Amino acid sequence: MRREKSRKGVLIGLAAGVGCLLVAPVLLVVGAVTLMLLGRALSPLPIPDGEALALRDEQVVGTWRDDSGGRLVLREDGTFTSDGVCGDFKGDDLAPSRAPDPGTGIWEHRESEEFETDRPMSEVRLTFTPSEVWTEYEARGTPEKAVLWMFIGDPDNGDLCVLDKVDGAAG
Repeated sequence: MRREKSRKGVLIGLAAGVGCLLVAPVLLVVGAVTLMLLGRALSPLPIPDGEALALRDEQVVGTWRDDSGGRLVLREDGTFTSDGVCGDFKGDDLAPSRAPDPGTGIWEHRESEEFETDRPMSEVRLTFTPSEVWTEYEARGTPEKAVLWMFIGDPDNGDLCVLDKVDGAAG
């Protein structure tokens, strides 16, 4: 009788051990994914201060500078010049590309809606000529303190390009 109980105990222990070995990796993966998603929700991606902003053409025209001294001049006639300006530039095939530096081209201003809030927002698209390299900035902030900005590369990395309007610059 004792041998039978002992054998049952060993079998139950062995089954429990195998069950733990099979379930533990699943629980670890579920736990890791949960922590990753929770961490992402609690630490939102960095973006410039202020709300999505819809600007008029005359508010977009002028000189914009980034933190590294790069400069973008948007003219009333729809042309631009740039010198060392930051951005996430793409070619016609959407592959990352280098912008001509210094560069020239055409710019377009259009209004869309911010993805998360549906607020009206200005987008400024630059197309460098003759290379057809392009990029697109979004407007954010307040009418008195507007910025043009974008993520550089993967948004999860948190690398930003932010352009501030230079007061009184006519371009």
